[in-house]
Amino acid sequence: MQYTTLALGSAIVLYVLYTLVMTLRKPDELIKLKYMRSKFGQRNGTTVHTIVYVLIPLIFAYFMLSAGFRGETITQFITQ
Repeated sequence: MQYTTLALGSAIVLYVLYTLVMTLRKPDELIKLKYMRSKFGQRNGTTVHTIVYVLIPLIFAYFMLSAGFRGETITQFITQ
């Protein structure tokens, strides 16, 4: 078990949760979300923002956490 990799993966999960909560509760405070909504429309902008700032980091965090449980360091995870 590699604690540094687990800590970074956990920090990414916390970032994803924060972004998701802010998107649902206070979307006007997220500057990038406002820009994407003005550029692509309400629904499409929210979809793009959710994919880029929630879904992709969540997938990355999953792989990082699983690497941490396997005992890989961050550099091993990135270079493989």
